[in-house]
Amino acid sequence: MAGYLDKITQPWTRQHIQAAIMSDFRTVQKSIDQTEGGLLWSGIKELDDAIWVFTKSTAELLDEISIFSEKSKDIEFWHKTNEKNSEEYVREVKRKLYYCTSSLMTIVDISRAFNKKWPLEDFLDQRNKFFSTPGLHDFLQKMRNFSSHWRIAQANWIIKADFRNGTRIAKFVVSKEDLLEWGDWGSNGKKYIEETDGDIDIYEVITQYKKQIQQFYSWHKGALIDTYSSILQPFFEYKKIHNGLQNKLMWNMIFSHFNPDMNPYKYLTKYLSHNQIELILSYENRSEKQVDALIKMLDMEDFCDAQLRAKVMKAFRVSTTTN
Repeated sequence: MAGYLDKITQPWTRQHIQAAIMSDFRTVQKSIDQTEGGLLWSGIKELDDAIWVFTKSTAELLDEISIFSEKSKDIEFWHKTNEKNSEEYVREVKRKLYYCTSSLMTIVDISRAFNKKWPLEDFLDQRNKFFSTPGLHDFLQKMRNFSSHWRIAQANWIIKADFRNGTRIAKFVVSKEDLLEWGDWGSNGKKYIEETDGDIDIYEVITQYKKQIQQFYSWHKGALIDTYSSILQPFFEYKKIHNGLQNKLMWNMIFSHFNPDMNPYKYLTKYLSHNQIELILSYENRSEKQVDALIKMLDMEDFCDAQLRAKVMKAFRVSTTTN
């Protein structure tokens, strides 16, 4: 069902949004979210979420490799008696590698659809700039399918001892032979494997790609905001007005029912952060300046009319002659 605002030509004014709230408050946010800017911002947040999942999955994979790496330095880790224990670690590495590469595919799918609707002029140039390792992206895309049937073994761990420094380094690698036994890498993925010197260190590869994807999408988000600012600005203005008017109604209701015997300072922790409370208390107690600071901290400067301000002053028992 169309909301009140959907029947009004944009741009919407504060009066339009206020009338919409009075008509049917349930439809207002939906109407604002369905504006062009609202749909764009929703798409940006969806892409942000996908990148967060990839980043989280990547961190968990790298942590698991680090734990497995440390455990595998112990010779007893590979003993027959510890076979079940070691197999669990093996499965965790494999599972998290699958999650990591699967979340990468989600980013790819969302990004493709997103760029068709919200293109950027230099998208391809910037993508090639940040994803500077030829074939790495294609290799990791295919790694999801490869990892589902690949058996991790002791041979995938290379442990080197530095007797001079008294350290041991364990790396989790996959040999070219193991990789190329699978025939579905595609031309770019296969070329990446063939041109890599030695075995492929999964930790290094994932770390490298994680950095590239974070740098690229950081540029991408900034470029979108800059390029489509004229579309985003009205959405955020509508959202600000809507939130402000909703808060105004809420605070009017709260302070209309505020008992004169109640202590307003008792409720500060419900609405303000610790730092904000400290700032409030830096002003003279129950002063007009303190009330003004409170209204500002609640983001109500543009929505607190004389009637609401008088209610706040009364709750704090502030005299209008107080400096």
